[in-house]
Amino acid sequence: MSDVLTVVAKIYPKAGKEGEVEALLVKMADAVKQAEPDCLVYRPHRAAKDPAVFLFYEQYRSREAFEFHRTAPHLAGYRDQMKGLLDKPTEVEFYHSLTA
Repeated sequence: MSDVLTVVAKIYPKAGKEGEVEALLVKMADAVKQAEPDCLVYRPHRAAKDPAVFLFYEQYRSREAFEFHRTAPHLAGYRDQMKGLLDKPTEVEFYHSLTA
């Protein structure tokens, strides 16, 4: 089993706020790419069937790398901005790879 931690986060914007959420997710992805070398993948997606649903696919070198991400100061402002734009809490699931 690999030590890489995979995270899938589903994000549900309020009606009419999808564009604002999309813009923030793109900015967050850029911030993570610049500041977190142990974040291997941090990619936002928009659902093909329901454009009001977003998904982040994330991979971290370790659980510690994810914990750094979770508390990273460079994301605090984005998280604060996102709070008023969401219809419900973000759903987060964790996965471990079965292969190297």
